[in-house]
Amino acid sequence: MKYERSLQALRFEWCLLGVVWRSQYCFLSRVALAIGIGYWIQPWQLIPDQVPVFGYSDDVLIVVIGLVAARLLIPPRLEHHLARQLGASDGLTIRVAAIRADLATHWLVGRRRTRRVGAHLLKFARKVRSRSRLAIGASAPAGLLFGLLGYRLWWFFRSPLAARRSACGSIVVVGGAPRSGTTLLRTLLGRHPMIASGPETTVFLRRVSSPEDIGKRLGWDPAVIATWQRESRSQVEFIERFQRAILERSGKAIWVEKTPKNAGRFGFVRRHFPHAKLVHIVRDGRDVVCSLRRTPFAKLDHAPSESVAAAQRCAVQWRAGVRGARRFRRDPRYYELRYEDLVRDPEAALRPLVEFLGLPWSDGVLVPSGESVEDPGDSAIDDPGTISAAGAIFASSIGRWRQDLTFADCRALHLLIGPLLVELGYEDSATWRVARPP
Repeated sequence: MKYERSLQALRFEWCLLGVVWRSQYCFLSRVALAIGIGYWIQPWQLIPDQVPVFGYSDDVLIVVIGLVAARLLIPPRLEHHLARQLGASDGLTIRVAAIRADLATHWLVGRRRTRRVGAHLLKFARKVRSRSRLAIGASAPAGLLFGLLGYRLWWFFRSPLAARRSACGSIVVVGGAPRSGTTLLRTLLGRHPMIASGPETTVFLRRVSSPEDIGKRLGWDPAVIATWQRESRSQVEFIERFQRAILERSGKAIWVEKTPKNAGRFGFVRRHFPHAKLVHIVRDGRDVVCSLRRTPFAKLDHAPSESVAAAQRCAVQWRAGVRGARRFRRDPRYYELRYEDLVRDPEAALRPLVEFLGLPWSDGVLVPSGESVEDPGDSAIDDPGTISAAGAIFASSIGRWRQDLTFADCRALHLLIGPLLVELGYEDSATWRVARPP
């Protein structure tokens, strides 16, 4: 069976390149294929033979680059149509599309980072000036060093003196792509009598919010939080101080920390907090794009919110959050919850999660009559999922992409997140298409 699949894949690739050579819709692929084959038939010596190793391998390298470029530049519609004609497996076309999605994502991210080099340099200069002012105002040597280095470098140099792992077992880290329902989940779990769950603290991220920002969210004294940062030898110790303070003030047994970007820090949590639980909430990426592109915190780089470029940037953010968290889906401490299941039947979705957390079930997590948790897809931007008196949880935002996305948006999103949607079950591999009109 293994050899049959390999032969089928080779036959499919050979037929596909033959179709590309004859097709008038694959100009770029034909150019790359002509360069590769042309160099093979009539080689031009780009690197002298006297150069060790490279002088004899440039012809092979050019041919391989030409074939790979021709393969990646094939329009997905043509590839999918030929796969159906030849009877190629859906898994083969999806794997190839996943590679193409990786390359397209790296290109978009690299282009964005290159364009923002100047902005990052200005931000770094402002940070150096602010740290210099803090250091000048410090009296103790420790305060002077902390002001100059900042909390991250301060923790980096002092971390060898601290414990590498924490014994805390009452931490639940919730993450997911932005606008995936993380606030809705946090609000519902926070209604449990044994769970302390509040606004985002960002304490598990590489860049923690300022003490002033955290203090404003939680109603705490920023000076106390700054003291914790300075006195902690590592980020692990700082989180332990934070956790103890939250549980003491709330009188609860478990702390649920919700920040969407936690999805990319599950590896840090697993290494340093071996007893913590990881909860990942997943939502259809196309619905996330529809919601995220209208928020002020979306990284659109001045692109109009209704443009295809904005949809691509939001799709890259969703893809990074989902893939970063799902790397740990085989970990026994990892739990994955779908937003669609949560809004359709909250009790059926939350009961297994509460059991996973090792807590008894409480009807208090459900929305009582006369109250609601606003849908994070269409409601308040600053704190979606707040309690109101408008009715019950509703699922009207499920599938909103069919009305909100244009055909051009669908084509762009299919290239970037189509294979991941199939992997998550939001698209059926048997009916998968390049783009679906709204």
